[in-house]
Amino acid sequence: MHAQGSAGAIAGWLARNARPILLLLLINAIVLRALLIAFSPTPFGYVWDFYDEGVRQLARTGRLPVAADCWQCYHPPVFYLLGLPAYAFGRWIGSDPPGADVNGLRWVAGLATMASFVTMYYGYRLLRLFRCQGAALAAGCALLATFPCLFISSYGAEADIVLCAVLSAFIYYLTRDFRMPYSAVSTFRLGALAGLAAATKYSGLVAVAAACMVFGARAVDRRSWGAIRQAALIVVICAVVGGWKYVDNCRRYGTALYANGSAMQGFAIAERPDYRMQYEFTTFRIVELMQLAGARTLRGPLTDLPIYRSVPTTLHALAWSDMTFFSEPTRHGDPSHPYPRKRIPAALTRSVLLLGLGPEMLAIVGFLVTVRRRAFLPLVVVCAVSVGAYAWWFTSQSQWALKTKYLLFLLPAFAVYATVGLAWLWRRVPRVGIVAAALFALLIVLTHVYLFAFAVE
Repeated sequence: MHAQGSAGAIAGWLARNARPILLLLLINAIVLRALLIAFSPTPFGYVWDFYDEGVRQLARTGRLPVAADCWQCYHPPVFYLLGLPAYAFGRWIGSDPPGADVNGLRWVAGLATMASFVTMYYGYRLLRLFRCQGAALAAGCALLATFPCLFISSYGAEADIVLCAVLSAFIYYLTRDFRMPYSAVSTFRLGALAGLAAATKYSGLVAVAAACMVFGARAVDRRSWGAIRQAALIVVICAVVGGWKYVDNCRRYGTALYANGSAMQGFAIAERPDYRMQYEFTTFRIVELMQLAGARTLRGPLTDLPIYRSVPTTLHALAWSDMTFFSEPTRHGDPSHPYPRKRIPAALTRSVLLLGLGPEMLAIVGFLVTVRRRAFLPLVVVCAVSVGAYAWWFTSQSQWALKTKYLLFLLPAFAVYATVGLAWLWRRVPRVGIVAAALFALLIVLTHVYLFAFAVE
């Protein structure tokens, strides 16, 4: 009874102060991202792959790049099209001299900042859609605002964070509209968002696949051809909006999905290489992760480290930190070492990595207690399709395939499941719920400190 009373008192206080807490989280998110931009060691921000080369190619030639133009130029065109006006505007207001484009690249990298706030906004709306209020809403929004992978991706000239924003919006509308009667506006919106996602990266195709599965399930459940018609219209609209690149690939290369180098192997249907034996799917190397977080002498690209082969360890580490990718100069693999060493306290990084296990466990609880609820079906389908497609792709890659940012668009769903899991424990096992909530709050505080240290170091 005492635990229930304490839990009720804490929940009541959080409910009464939810609005100022949300405002504080938003202000902190803005300030921390401003610091990230101000102290970035490169004008193109924190990136894994140099997508800015495609933007430069478009600005220089006036035509969309083809795969042969640069290493990352095989991607669909949305990022290049969005980056061009940002690049031109940045060079104009920054008065970049001929041959220099520092200010232009800063504005291209700034697209990621806007995309990160779009992701947080639709994450907030998804939480509200599932009637998260008061303490639950504050917890979910705190997770969105401080998630390190989203924060680090918030300033960088990459297409992945733009795709994250588009798919976050798609997931929200798919989940909301699944509950509603057929609407032409809804169908067009879902088709357009799916097309925009497909025109941003090949992985954006998970949107149209998920929509077909969700409305297919709706057709079976209601024995109605209306849902089948809706799915068909979404596919058509998606093809109209985002199909150009795939048609061009077929014309040029004889395949709808074309990429440079090893990435091409992941898209092949026949004769795909299989690197599953190089990965560990059931290990969690926590001791090695703690050692890596404090290592000062360990050198070499991230993909060369044995710990990188552990799928759960790497995806967790890249969710809650940079896994030393941007804080150790030799990790990036670029011989120019664009990212100097960051001296973030090892104890701080380790604490965030350990406490980050809490929301993941809560998300598993939330998933299990809601998996049979009809309202959660779109989230289940999107998560299953996305994880399945990603696993199918990365197991055909020999290196540099494990990146949490490739699944970053699932962050709003993750926030919902973690919040639901925390609320379930809070109600059913108050003592455990209070401990979980306390650890969650400690994580949010320490993550703010970690993000500040990452930004200014």
